[in-house]
Amino acid sequence: MINISTPWLILAHLPRNFSLSQIETRVTVEQLELSTWRQVSADAFIAAWSTEVDGLPKFTTDYLHLVTGILLPIWKILPQHSSRVFRLQTSDGQKILGRVVNAVDIQSVAEQLGLKNKLLSPAELVTLVLNEGYSQQLPGGVTLRRSYIAGEPRIELVDALPLAARLVAKGCFTEIIQWRKRVFIPATEKAASILAAAIKILG
Repeated sequence: MINISTPWLILAHLPRNFSLSQIETRVTVEQLELSTWRQVSADAFIAAWSTEVDGLPKFTTDYLHLVTGILLPIWKILPQHSSRVFRLQTSDGQKILGRVVNAVDIQSVAEQLGLKNKLLSPAELVTLVLNEGYSQQLPGGVTLRRSYIAGEPRIELVDALPLAARLVAKGCFTEIIQWRKRVFIPATEKAASILAAAIKILG
């Protein structure tokens, strides 16, 4: 039991802290008073909070990759750093039980299952690259990956410069960045079809 009889004990031994989750830090009362934050009434806070919540999308999209079927015989060849199992039901009522596979592990899992020379579809690759930072080795030693240029995500074909002219003819574009020419696929609704054409050129 703590008996506090004078105010200085509060400041010396029990400093009050506030957690400001938006800026992910902790500040003392003194720091808060010196900042641009200001005290508001409960009604004002509720109104501001409700306005911000109402502005958020009602649904968000996430991506989950599952290995389904008879899992026990192949359990040991699946990545061991994560062994989460999900049971879910699709919007059309289909029930699925599967082991979660991270995007970065998809290629190695495919190789372990004897699918070494099989690529995901261009549409799947575009989605994985843009949304999850997935990279894929393509024919001809070219790597498909996500790169950020001026803060914007792009789909890049690394080491594809010798074929740049043919790739540009199929919809790709080049840009010189820090004195080096690089090849990109436009991150538009045509990305999958352009990637499919690029894969044919690569071999």
